[in-house]
Amino acid sequence: MKLQVEISRGGNMKSHLLAGASALIFSTLASSAYAADVQAAEVMPAQNLWYVSLFGGASFPQDVKTDYFDGQFDLDLDTGFVIGATVGRRINDTFRVEGELSYARYKAGSATYSWGGYVYAPDPASGDLSATYLLANVWADLAHFGQATVYAGGGIGAAYVTADTQFDGRPFGYGKGEWGFAGQLGAGVTYAVAQNIDLDFGYRFKAVSDIDFNDNFGGDPYTGGNLYSHNLQLGITAKF
Repeated sequence: MKLQVEISRGGNMKSHLLAGASALIFSTLASSAYAADVQAAEVMPAQNLWYVSLFGGASFPQDVKTDYFDGQFDLDLDTGFVIGATVGRRINDTFRVEGELSYARYKAGSATYSWGGYVYAPDPASGDLSATYLLANVWADLAHFGQATVYAGGGIGAAYVTADTQFDGRPFGYGKGEWGFAGQLGAGVTYAVAQNIDLDFGYRFKAVSDIDFNDNFGGDPYTGGNLYSHNLQLGITAKF
């Protein structure tokens, strides 16, 4: 009888030990899961979902061709500059969206007039042409190499293009412009120089379509101008 009691007590003790060990294990797992949740919640703000960027660089424009009466003017522009700023937000590990405000400016080089199948020799041109862009962009981070990330994407929006140019020292030339549909395609590489600071080396092809310019001399407008440019830019991005 005594042996049975000891065995019974031993069995009860094992049961209590197993129950205690199980409770300890489940408690540890629950604590670990809770800690992981807390850690994940703490990491979320550190993902730097929002960012702002400033950039600038060189802009290489193509000629701006416009219709004038029964002929066409071809305005050659010198290499200019582009500056701008963006505000963006990361959607997930790959995609981010942003709004862009940028400005490009160019000096006039020469102007060529064609009419009736004849192309006249280029005349010197003076003055400048500028474009102000408002764009909504989407970028995809495609590959990561250490601190470097390769991205590509583009955007659409509008741009205000205007000019104040003279052809061959004469009073006529491109004058006040207007808003037109704009877009861009681009790619680049970002490099993390600090926990929330990136350098951005990028290329952008920007396009603005169907712009009309007033004639500085008060004549008929120059119509149907397109502004295309290749842009190489360097930017700095702060993430928060």
